[in-house]
Amino acid sequence: MQTLARLFLLYLGAVLATLAHSADLGEMQSLYRSLQPRLVQSPFQRELVLDSTEASERLSGDIYATLDVPLASLELVNRSPQRWCEILLLISNTKSCIVGRQDEAPALQMRMGTKGPQALASTTPMDFRFETSAPQAAVLETHLSSATGPLGTKDGTLRVQAIALGARKSFIHLHYSYRSSLAGRLATGVYLQTLGRGKVGFSKEQAPPSEANRPADAQFVGGVRGIIERNTMRYFMALSCGLQFAGTEASAQRFAQMAPCWYDETERYPQQLHELGRAEYLEMKRGEYGRLGLVGGEGP
Repeated sequence: MQTLARLFLLYLGAVLATLAHSADLGEMQSLYRSLQPRLVQSPFQRELVLDSTEASERLSGDIYATLDVPLASLELVNRSPQRWCEILLLISNTKSCIVGRQDEAPALQMRMGTKGPQALASTTPMDFRFETSAPQAAVLETHLSSATGPLGTKDGTLRVQAIALGARKSFIHLHYSYRSSLAGRLATGVYLQTLGRGKVGFSKEQAPPSEANRPADAQFVGGVRGIIERNTMRYFMALSCGLQFAGTEASAQRFAQMAPCWYDETERYPQQLHELGRAEYLEMKRGEYGRLGLVGGEGP
């Protein structure tokens, strides 16, 4: 009798787990269906929606997009902290990335700095805890979390969820957020008055009426919303390029394909994302690729 009871409990647990998993898949499918009008009419000339929010101390950006890549490509990236290091190293101000451990879990030990060439001694450390969904899950998920970040930011999160839409098409939700401390807000304020002055994001909002009481044209958001939108887009484009070349097995060759891909993608939006000339960026990343690796001195 006890054996039958145990078997029933195991069966019930398996059923509930399956239902919970199906609910996750159903939520993603429902999200895709609800976003289809916005995806089709996207101003980005591709199926991509970008939302951003500024609530109290928490800033977040969300990108929903379809990509012409099979879910198997994301599975390759999903299981590999090393590939995520490659993806994050594409960002201009990521100066190095090493795969290590944090609380017995994989972690990405990064160094952040300026958008140009920089010695590691003058960069800022940023460690991401690395978590992924179970192998062969219907909803693939990668979650990177960091307690602290540059410019006084805290509780950084980068999460990617994806489902298959067909044999060679996937729907992806990328979420990026962080919490800003008082010191972070002061540092951000200085940045917005200096290097970030005049920089904008991708969303548009209605400007205040003119003195003649005429409605003004909608303008791109600036300030901290501009920052979060630019960074969210940079992460998405890095992931997109990582997926595009996921089938290339050799790391050096793969990164050599990904770097020009990321630069060309960002240059589609020069008003928001232009930072360096193409030759300068590629030369910088060729050098920084040597800073990619595993704890213990193993190469990429």
